[in-house]
Amino acid sequence: MTASGEPAAAQVQDDFVPIAVAELELASGAAAPLPNALGQIVLLVRVHGVPLGSLPLLEPGAASLHEDLRRLALATFRDPLRKHLALDGLALPADGEDIPGPQACSSVHQQSAHKVSVIVCTIGEDPRVVQTVQSILDQNHENLELIVVDNRPGTGKVNELLAGVSDPRFRLVPQPRPGLSAARNAGLRAATGTLVAYTDDDAFADPDWVHRLARPFEEHPEVVCTTGLVLPAEIATRAQAWFEEFGAFDKGFERQVWAAVSRPDLATLGTPGEGGVLFPFSAGVYGSGNNMAFRRSWLLAQDLFDEALGAGTVARGGEDLDAFLTVMLAGGVLVYEPRAIVRHYARSDLVTLRKQMFGYGSGMAAVVVKHFVSNPRRAAQITARLPAGVRKLLDPGSEKNASKSATYPVELARSELAGYAAGPALYLRSRREARRRHRAYPGGGPGN
Repeated sequence: MTASGEPAAAQVQDDFVPIAVAELELASGAAAPLPNALGQIVLLVRVHGVPLGSLPLLEPGAASLHEDLRRLALATFRDPLRKHLALDGLALPADGEDIPGPQACSSVHQQSAHKVSVIVCTIGEDPRVVQTVQSILDQNHENLELIVVDNRPGTGKVNELLAGVSDPRFRLVPQPRPGLSAARNAGLRAATGTLVAYTDDDAFADPDWVHRLARPFEEHPEVVCTTGLVLPAEIATRAQAWFEEFGAFDKGFERQVWAAVSRPDLATLGTPGEGGVLFPFSAGVYGSGNNMAFRRSWLLAQDLFDEALGAGTVARGGEDLDAFLTVMLAGGVLVYEPRAIVRHYARSDLVTLRKQMFGYGSGMAAVVVKHFVSNPRRAAQITARLPAGVRKLLDPGSEKNASKSATYPVELARSELAGYAAGPALYLRSRREARRRHRAYPGGGPGN
């Protein structure tokens, strides 16, 4: 211990230099953003506001090798840029020529007719919820309401953080029953929109996020869920860099359509998703809970979010994955829309990141166990896919692990594996705990 009472290891100077996280609009004449002092940058490249891809220049000096990042971005994303411009009736400009501005873009859709209820659940521990709320109120979708669910109303912290919010579209809903699923359900019960969208209190959304998430519901009546692209809000610490290597939220830049069976009639919606040998139980490929939307009527007709799953429960996570899997098993259609962008603040230190990795593992295992014990046919399907799932989890060269560098901590990988191992027992305990919480909070607020 040091004189300050902190472990000596905690005071070791970390020489990590924050990596620049920035955007480059190719149809703008603005100069390309600058990398950090080591020449590192993660650059989101757009045209007419539409994301074409991410340009991660992470090796020290990588950006310095390219005097013109704009030219590098044009070369890297030449094919998706050509495809986008072709939809606008435009040709790829010659070198040195400007790309026409957004007024020429065919992707500017009319507003969705749906009223969207955006639900943010919080316990008031993260002051960045203020940024989350403001990003929702700044949306360009006209017919919107914002419901913030206070999942620890007795502390008064949420009221204190959001005391300055006076927008008539904003409502604060208390849910004393602990757990993210209970909070999500409370928001759903209180919502008045035909669609409900969810993001987290450590994230903020693009101005057209709601519009982009809502659009696929207009395009096909059987779409019951949409998810979107989640990008880092910052890479300010080494732990946040490791989280990006883990790739938990990276689902790519191409719109994907998921259905339990082959559906030629869905071709106009996007490219069919590839679930691999684990499909449809590869729930992590569909999206993530900090960027998702549902038809409210459909979600109400299901068992809602399972209150034995999610943050704040013994199982630690998995409520969003369970919802996506339910969409597949119920014969619904899910669309991943990369134009619906949310920026997320990852855990900034190794201790909390390790806990998060454990929760990812335990939550995924809990979802699998839930469906294994609920239906003999599903149990047989899961049993048949289990060996392939274990190989994917353990193989260093698998798609899941290939992006991890040599410096990725072994303890993070071990924490995730420990979560997978503990998940089945934790889920069974969590079901008992959920029943106890219902007895302890019989009213439960609007999520009852």
